[in-house]
Amino acid sequence: MASPVFTDDTLILYHGDMTMMKTLIFDYVITDPPYNCSYKYPDYNDRMFHKDYVKMLSHLKDYKTIMIHYSEAFCGVIRDAIGIPDKLIQWVYNSNLGKQHRSIGWFNSHPDLTRVKQPYKNPTDKRVKKLIDNGSEGTRLYDWWNINLVKNVSKQKVSSFTNQIPIEVLERIILTTTNEGDTILDPFFGSGSLYFACKNTGRKCIGIEQSLKHIDSFYERKQTMNLQGNNND
Repeated sequence: MASPVFTDDTLILYHGDMTMMKTLIFDYVITDPPYNCSYKYPDYNDRMFHKDYVKMLSHLKDYKTIMIHYSEAFCGVIRDAIGIPDKLIQWVYNSNLGKQHRSIGWFNSHPDLTRVKQPYKNPTDKRVKKLIDNGSEGTRLYDWWNINLVKNVSKQKVSSFTNQIPIEVLERIILTTTNEGDTILDPFFGSGSLYFACKNTGRKCIGIEQSLKHIDSFYERKQTMNLQGNNND
């Protein structure tokens, strides 16, 4: 087994591919794989034959996996690779992209949406006001998460990486699904959003990334965000 390229109190990071999963110990997988849509990665061909993409994703079968992808994939290639999700939540955002949302699917696991509170929609309603007066901090999460993409002006943005998952999305998945101290694997580590989400929520994580350029993006991002002293903005 390869040696890690980076370790600290939160993360063990490997340079490799998904075949390493079987040698690692973890509680959950949370991942945002390449979408096989011809995205221009610097050193990865994002256009595989259907059977090859299914074979790659099938490594996730039988694990407690939470995956972010487009809705069409959950009806097709993901179903062919690992089956039908136990739960689907929609993540929506305003952007100038053709697609305004992605789906988050839970396999062999379920989120508990009561673990995270969100503000009441009608705080002046008499019943809601009474709940607030009695100390309630909000209502349970809905299955429709409105969270902006990482914009160029965001402190999360790393210059050498263009398609980061917002840390807040991963924090919601983590807090509704896992327990403090759990270890989470991301076999498509990218620029390391999971690292910051785990650090903020008291979890451990393992990353696998086949692109050395993306690993360099993580190093750049970590250094920048450490200097800023803020992992959430």
